[in-house]
Amino acid sequence: MKVIGLTGGTGSGKSVVSRLLQEMGAVIVDADKISRQIVEGDQRAYREIVKYFGKEILQEDGTIFRRKLGEIVFHDSEKLAFLNRCTHTYIVAKMQEQIAAVKAEGTAKCIVLDAPLLFEAGLERFCDAVWVVYADVDTRAKRIMERDGVSYDLALARISSQKTWDEYRALSDIVLDNSQDRNHLQEQLAIAWKTIE
Repeated sequence: MKVIGLTGGTGSGKSVVSRLLQEMGAVIVDADKISRQIVEGDQRAYREIVKYFGKEILQEDGTIFRRKLGEIVFHDSEKLAFLNRCTHTYIVAKMQEQIAAVKAEGTAKCIVLDAPLLFEAGLERFCDAVWVVYADVDTRAKRIMERDGVSYDLALARISSQKTWDEYRALSDIVLDNSQDRNHLQEQLAIAWKTIE
């Protein structure tokens, strides 16, 4: 059973690609979903983050205010580096557990690791191939603004905190251009899917 690493910059449309791959028979292991689970109140990552950033990042109910934390780290590379170091260990461990469970079940056509920070977390070592989702910077910024309700400047700050397009392209086996319409994307996915079968 092949493991595909799916990555790309924020706002590129990885979640759209993930949904389409799931419809095609892939099991998705979602790093973003896991990252939310590991920062819940009873988890070690939660305690480490609150200790480092202070209680001002918490909402009234004690949960981490993700938008506020994002505003802090996307303007401070040292704090972003800490957050990534803290969370990646736990994310990778959970993803490994999920990969093992899917392989043990043996019914999926393939496993897709949907991970914006695939390389930063070292997840590419579990993958047979890496697919990267592309969209131009302006398209990505507009998607982030719409999705997260943030300013254009903050959207650009998030984009600039990640790898450049040239870095993504150099590290990938397949590029999926998601800057056009859904049909264009689906045509590319059909071709990429043949590499799995």
